[in-house]
Amino acid sequence: MGETENTLYSDSRLIGIYDLLNAGDHDFTFYEAQIATPPKYVLDVGCGTGVFAVRLASGGHKVVAVDPSPAMLGYARRRAGADRVNWLVGDAATAPGDTPFDVATMIGHAFQCLLTDDEVSATLRAVRERLSPGGRFMFETRNPAVQPWLGWTAQHSRRAIRTDDGSQVEVFHECTSVRGEIVEFDTHYDFVEAGVHLTSRSQLRFMSQPVLARHLDAAGFREVTWIGGWDGRSFDEASSAEIIAICRNDQASVRRLQDFEHAIQRTV
Repeated sequence: MGETENTLYSDSRLIGIYDLLNAGDHDFTFYEAQIATPPKYVLDVGCGTGVFAVRLASGGHKVVAVDPSPAMLGYARRRAGADRVNWLVGDAATAPGDTPFDVATMIGHAFQCLLTDDEVSATLRAVRERLSPGGRFMFETRNPAVQPWLGWTAQHSRRAIRTDDGSQVEVFHECTSVRGEIVEFDTHYDFVEAGVHLTSRSQLRFMSQPVLARHLDAAGFREVTWIGGWDGRSFDEASSAEIIAICRNDQASVRRLQDFEHAIQRTV
């Protein structure tokens, strides 16, 4: 899509304001409560600027954090407390598989960056293969039923923030295309004092809960709890803004997969 595609994840000026634009910890607090008492061995997939990974590590968990953007990870590694985290450039399959993880997370709607069935399947399988029996994978995606992209216009999404040096940045989203499950939009950034305008073009996939459930089942996640908000409310397909999935790698499924793989090996 050209030089504006996913600039948010590569331009140092945009990475520098990412945390300001995504301030708030309702999701962090929710997932921390689910992970519960440390120490847990946690895999944070699509960790971005590393806020959550460092927060978990500072709370006593052992954390491996992966992200496909070297620039985002470069920023994360400079964060206070970053030395407590094992940072890796890559995706879920990049994470070590020698010691099973107790928990895997994929937060900040990072799951929606998986645009194809192959990407979704590969990620779910890689995560599941790295979880201990009984381990959990936690992530969220926006509910397409409430059509959040309708508010991604200059009129409805414009906001202004102040950076650490006091300068102002004005930001708004502009939805440009909705094709089935794929929503394309531009995010515009006006650095007022510097007179600089930047645009980042993005695509996100909006899967319904039934479609997502089928993908999870195909990957071997048979036990899934569906939550519709950060306050823990049950998921409602018509009204919930979030589809939060807590997926357990149950031991029976692990054994079935191992038996299947062993049977395949005996035939070759």
